[in-house]
Amino acid sequence: MDDKLMEIPFPELLSKLAVSPKFIVVVILASLNVLLNRKDKGCFNFLMIIGSWIYICIYVIALYFFIFGK
Repeated sequence: MDDKLMEIPFPELLSKLAVSPKFIVVVILASLNVLLNRKDKGCFNFLMIIGSWIYICIYVIALYFFIFGK
């Protein structure tokens, strides 16, 4: 199993993430976190918003590889 995973190129693995239902739900929740908590203050909230932006950026990159990677 691990040998097959190691042979798949990184862009192809990332493009499969773009259609993963669990990751789509996580990105939707991250987007809601950014939209609803953008004016709140605090260190923990700031870290949560930064993490949400990271999830959103990973999904945008995965969509790019899914659309243009072939």
